[in-house]
Amino acid sequence: MGNLIFTRDLILVLATALLGGFLAKKFRQPLLTGYILGGVIVGGIASQFFKFDQNLSTLAEIGVAFLMFTLGIEFSWARLKRINAGIIFGAIIQILGVILLSIFILPRFGFDFYPAIFLGSVFALSSTAVVVKILSDRGELDTLFGELTIGWLLLQDLSVLPIIVILPALAANLKYGAIFLQSLSIFGQAIAKAMVLLVLVIFLGRMFLPFLTEKILKTRSRELLLLSVVSLCLILAFGTATLGLSFALGAFLAGFLISEIGISASIFAEVRPLRDIFAVIFFVTLGFLLKPEFLLANFGTIISLSFIVMVVKFFLVAGIILYLGYHTKTAFLTAVSLSQVGEFAFVLGQMGVRTGAISQEVNLTIISVALLTLILTPWMIGLAPIAYRRLKTTSNKWPALSAFLAKFDKKPLPEELPFENHVVICGFGRVGKYIGRALEMSKIPFIVVDYNHQIIKDLKEKGLNVVYGDPAEIDVLDFAGVDKARTVVIAIPDRQTQEMVIANAQTLQPRVKIICRTHHEEDQARLRALRVWSIIQPEFEAAVSITTKLLSEFGTSPEEIDGKIKRLKIEHGMG
Repeated sequence: MGNLIFTRDLILVLATALLGGFLAKKFRQPLLTGYILGGVIVGGIASQFFKFDQNLSTLAEIGVAFLMFTLGIEFSWARLKRINAGIIFGAIIQILGVILLSIFILPRFGFDFYPAIFLGSVFALSSTAVVVKILSDRGELDTLFGELTIGWLLLQDLSVLPIIVILPALAANLKYGAIFLQSLSIFGQAIAKAMVLLVLVIFLGRMFLPFLTEKILKTRSRELLLLSVVSLCLILAFGTATLGLSFALGAFLAGFLISEIGISASIFAEVRPLRDIFAVIFFVTLGFLLKPEFLLANFGTIISLSFIVMVVKFFLVAGIILYLGYHTKTAFLTAVSLSQVGEFAFVLGQMGVRTGAISQEVNLTIISVALLTLILTPWMIGLAPIAYRRLKTTSNKWPALSAFLAKFDKKPLPEELPFENHVVICGFGRVGKYIGRALEMSKIPFIVVDYNHQIIKDLKEKGLNVVYGDPAEIDVLDFAGVDKARTVVIAIPDRQTQEMVIANAQTLQPRVKIICRTHHEEDQARLRALRVWSIIQPEFEAAVSITTKLLSEFGTSPEEIDGKIKRLKIEHGMG
């Protein structure tokens, strides 16, 4: 009978995940929000008729282990070294800033000192999975703010490790009512124990793991490889839990060891389906915990905390990025992208309950706040460029605000740009760089407009003509001489910025030829309606190039290839 009950509950969990995931996709929400919300609704109904099997929590715990294991696989020293030092500094200051502010703000909501520290640590983290997916869909991963955001998120993910190390120490403080000096001693012991374990595991892993991996790979058996990796993950997780550290720490260490032996990509591909299934169980069972009556009873607190968290993170991130010398637009877009609470809040909340660091009620508050901010994130990132334009427009009516923003955006510019019949390149990322190089080799005059201060500095040192500023602003385009330009190239993927550049360029010179890139087929009609001279879709151009080479390989004549390519362009709406 017990097995049947467990099977019933597992079927219910998977069906809930399927329904929640489908609805999340339909409403363009992250899948994990669909899983949790589905769990809230289905769990609230099902709990009226029966209790869930406790074995589900064990499966959920394994889901946490796999999440931490894959985080460890994705981490490497080489990857960390590629992150800008300023971003490392900024992310650390932001995390510490949120924790310190939480100590002062959260007691007003009835949270004690140690739970406030815990909540601050959790709220400081943003969602790598959700933000990366949104930026990828929008084609903004390679933008300046996209690169800053990804680097920042990586540092936040790494901060999960020290948090899970001190969790048991935090629980001990609560249990024994330790005073400040005792607290420092307990935290010190926890960190020392973790450091000794880390050194020992890495030492033994580097000694024996390559040898064992080589033996397993020689068998050419994917099953044995997967079995050995899962065993390593669970053995280390069990070992750290036995030593009084967290289950998740061991799983992370296992992933980190795998990342150092050069086959992490292959292992990640093998483990990912397992991780996804167990993670689904974890997120749905979280939803089962979150009762509708709790949400109604604490509605005001949840809304207030969500608002405070997002505002605090926004201003902290924006302030740090401005301090590092970036443009206000970069600071604004990055801050919006990092203002939510991430998926690791759910993991840390459950760990906090198990170790006794927080109560179940505090955990439910964490789940509620994280869930609400994640639901808002797609809309906030989508509306961020529009909101920034509104801010700039509004600032013109407030001299003090306008002067404050101008301090960060005004850079020394050349007195004269003596060009006519030139090209204006808006955005000098990967696409813009190739265009600029080709124009340079062809001795065609061009001006670069960008708000990445490092790019502007590098181009100035090379003797190229540049304008620092947001190309969406008409004054910046005017300074770049768009009124005398022959062509404007828009190498920026952001739709709202593209539209502003097009409108302002045509205001300055109605007959200017505009070339614009777009990642989405549905945007072609919009750009044609805006009288864009040439529309470039990178994916389609890549398909044309591959098709040309492929047909040539099969002996198709150049004339026939040209005809087929023209037909493809007509069918694609680009003929």
